[in-house]
Amino acid sequence: MLEKIRDGSQGMIAKVILGFVILTFALAGVGSYLGNTSEVPVATVNGDEITKVQFDTAYQNERARMQQQFGEMFGMLSADSNYMNNFRSSVLEKLIDEQLQRQLVTQLDLMVSDEVLRDTIRSMPEFQVDGVFNNDRYIALLRQNGYEPNQFRDYLRAQMSANQLVVGLAGSEFATVSEMQLLSKLQQQSRDIQYAVLKAADFASAVEINDQLLQDYYQSNTNQFVSPETVAVDYVQLIAADIAKTITVADADLQAYYDANQARYQTEERRRVSHILLESAEDNAEIKAKAEALAAQLQQGADFAELAKTQSADTFSAEKGGDLDFIEKGVMDAEFEKAAYALAKTGDISPVVKTEFGYHIIKLTDIQPGSVKAFADVKEQILATVKEEKAAEKFTELQQLLGEKSFEIADSLQEAAEAVGMKVVSVPAFSRANAPAELTAPKVLETLFSEDFISAGVNSDVIEVAPQHVVVVRVNAHQPETTKKLEEVKEQVKAAVIATKSSELAKAKAEALLAEVVAGKSLADVVAAAKLPLETKAAVTRFGGDIDSDIRTKAFELAKPTEAQPVTVAMLNLASGDAALVAVTKVTETEVTTKPPVEQLQQFAEQKAQSSFGALLAALKANADITRSLPAAAADE
Repeated sequence: MLEKIRDGSQGMIAKVILGFVILTFALAGVGSYLGNTSEVPVATVNGDEITKVQFDTAYQNERARMQQQFGEMFGMLSADSNYMNNFRSSVLEKLIDEQLQRQLVTQLDLMVSDEVLRDTIRSMPEFQVDGVFNNDRYIALLRQNGYEPNQFRDYLRAQMSANQLVVGLAGSEFATVSEMQLLSKLQQQSRDIQYAVLKAADFASAVEINDQLLQDYYQSNTNQFVSPETVAVDYVQLIAADIAKTITVADADLQAYYDANQARYQTEERRRVSHILLESAEDNAEIKAKAEALAAQLQQGADFAELAKTQSADTFSAEKGGDLDFIEKGVMDAEFEKAAYALAKTGDISPVVKTEFGYHIIKLTDIQPGSVKAFADVKEQILATVKEEKAAEKFTELQQLLGEKSFEIADSLQEAAEAVGMKVVSVPAFSRANAPAELTAPKVLETLFSEDFISAGVNSDVIEVAPQHVVVVRVNAHQPETTKKLEEVKEQVKAAVIATKSSELAKAKAEALLAEVVAGKSLADVVAAAKLPLETKAAVTRFGGDIDSDIRTKAFELAKPTEAQPVTVAMLNLASGDAALVAVTKVTETEVTTKPPVEQLQQFAEQKAQSSFGALLAALKANADITRSLPAAAADE
């Protein structure tokens, strides 16, 4: 079974899961998962606590992911406290699901071997330089996150053990040819149907309206008759990209920039090196002496690769004879880099070099010389860079001036706009939901609809909408949210009451007609007596076509006609408020004998795996002892 799981771990589902683990490590730092807190846990799952620290980490990661994926749209959604509370709850439920998975993994004694763990670490792009695992980078990155190698290995082992549960389910799920053929047969099935629609509008004349009906509907649906809060706004904005368009740069300035910044337009020399590492964070005479002895053997002609395989503490590079692939300046430890770039030609071997990781012996195996791009080749690039830099400087100056002027003359934006060479833009009244695009940034909307800001009647502070894009706003007029009086919306209420009552009458009539059909009359006779048009459609397919989707869905929900019941019929309410009678008179099956392609079988198996895993989680959650104590979102969230 473990061998099968390991084979399954090479599939796409496993890679996606592993990618999630890597992303979590990269965003938050693994050390945060080890934090302890004396605070009340946000949830307890079968006695295991989910701490506030764990929740905050997961919440911030998920929020960052949503912000990156949806941009300003998520910013607008995050201004809604109800949405954010639901968002927080969904994050907590994910943590609960993960805890349930870990508990099941423990019960099943799932583990990951040292070999698989090593290969996983080597494959993580965070620990690679030019696509190749780099042990120094691995150690340095872990230390930046406050994590020791053995701790990270334990953490990753636990995560991968949990992932075996998912991989095991996904890897053991399969789809048979007969299943796919049956599914295709159902999808290709067609039905002959009849249907009649009872339009609610045809019953409108039968609706009797009185003041009490209108009053009752109005009182029960006041939320439909609310005028949202609105503001009319003036604003002035600064955008560095717009400033850049007004800047001109002489060719002489471009040449001067190129001369002063040639390092930007050159490819650094790269060197391929191998090393032998004797690990020691501190100075150690004994280990140094051992390294010196190895260096002496190399000087006498010993094979570097063989010594690296048997003596180097860097096990990953040792397997390849100590090869670290190509390195560039600024990547390795300073002492290591100095020694590597001091070697004159390929094949040269350095003396013993001490770094924070231990004692190294370095061999130069290849050199890729650097090169410099010609001025003509990078002129346009330099022009864009110089414009961007000058625009950024000008933007900073104007931003400061805009803030000063809008503060000094707080009852108008005209002077501030003139000072920075911009125009005041006036926007007529709008609500939070239909704000113009240039004012939809969350910080801007929060300011404009802030009760304190509105009552102050002054210019806002400079608000950053995006990098190098700021705006200053002021509210010219404000209309609070109000519920319209019945007299104001009487016609609207009347129309709503008529629509509701008409729909109820249509439904009642449809139910009465259905009862006649069930009693033995034919649908055609019943519909004709009611003076309704009867639509007949042959060979209706499950997907597509011009039939109302609700009618199509109901037709394929009905049982197949039989000899005892040659027609099956039902009534349904349509989304439009109308009612309908739907009958199935014939079902035509299509024989499917074609063998489905492998890709289709795999896709169906993945769908079944997702369904199975969802069912497993639901069962675990249903049988678990779970308490939740997640506080509501704070105002600044």
